[in-house]
Amino acid sequence: MTRKDVVRFIRPGFDELAAAEVFLQVVKVRGFTSAAKLLGRSTSSLSRSVAELERQLGAQLLARTTRRVSLTEAGVLYASHAEGLLAARRAARDAVAELTGGVPRGHLRVSMPVSIGERLLAPYLPELRRRHPELRLELDLSDRNVALVEGGFDLAIRTGRLSDSSLRAQLLGKVPVRLVASPAYLAAHRAPQRPLELRDHACITIAQVVGPVEWSFYHRRARTRTERLEIEGVVHTTSPTLATQLACAGEGILRVNEWMIREPLARGELVEVLPDWSCYRLGRGGLPLYVVYAQTASATPPLKSRVFVDLLKEVLAREVAASRVKTVTAPEAGSRGRSRSR
Repeated sequence: MTRKDVVRFIRPGFDELAAAEVFLQVVKVRGFTSAAKLLGRSTSSLSRSVAELERQLGAQLLARTTRRVSLTEAGVLYASHAEGLLAARRAARDAVAELTGGVPRGHLRVSMPVSIGERLLAPYLPELRRRHPELRLELDLSDRNVALVEGGFDLAIRTGRLSDSSLRAQLLGKVPVRLVASPAYLAAHRAPQRPLELRDHACITIAQVVGPVEWSFYHRRARTRTERLEIEGVVHTTSPTLATQLACAGEGILRVNEWMIREPLARGELVEVLPDWSCYRLGRGGLPLYVVYAQTASATPPLKSRVFVDLLKEVLAREVAASRVKTVTAPEAGSRGRSRSR
């Protein structure tokens, strides 16, 4: 009999899901001691649980040293499947609880970009907790698109164009995008009069991939007039928060979601550049914001997911209303000055 013909049987009484939960907690906090404190168990019991899981699977999942643990190739593979199994168990329990109780409860895991969690959603989370006290939230803030089902998430918030998927997706709204700079920067550098002049300016770019970023502009009055150019940022970052701080400090011109810059615009720390040009096609309203569910398009999301999405819709409606504030534009800021020399 060859190795691939061997079938391993899990011994009776062994709770694989419980062991998998311990394994994932150890992976998450990168150690048995920290995991034991969180789970309220002894380090030795967690170590035995993972060791038994490895024995039952016939593969080493963790490489252990005196200071840390790390995933083996088999561990990476098992972790992705274990997350899905535990998420399915939570979903089953929550569905039954919602059916019998009629209220959203249980564990809700959501992945979203850092700026959305910190700047857009954070002020409204206490309101969600007051409305639904039986709902437990786990919010993973990451600017990289995580695997939704494999990662054990119920929802993911995504911006921009979505890749093709069988999962259910819903457009929540559009977020305006603006081109801004500090008055100090524009006092030292002649403000651009058309998008192509941005090549002669210091620009701050935001993207997950290093390299030139394409910026497109659409004239607000001459609707067929468009200009596109590739921008090589003097600073390139994955963080909209850092990019906004640099723009306020006078380091260059920034193109960013409006919610990141509303307060600096209102205080005059930033002013709008090229007000006759839109960063998005007229009528499209801005950067699309989607929620992607772990369920397929034909399945109905659970109540806990639906109430969270309802809050997101309320937040976006309030943000749209708040965006109707007067902002200073570059010509009003006295932006004439010497040409850029760096």
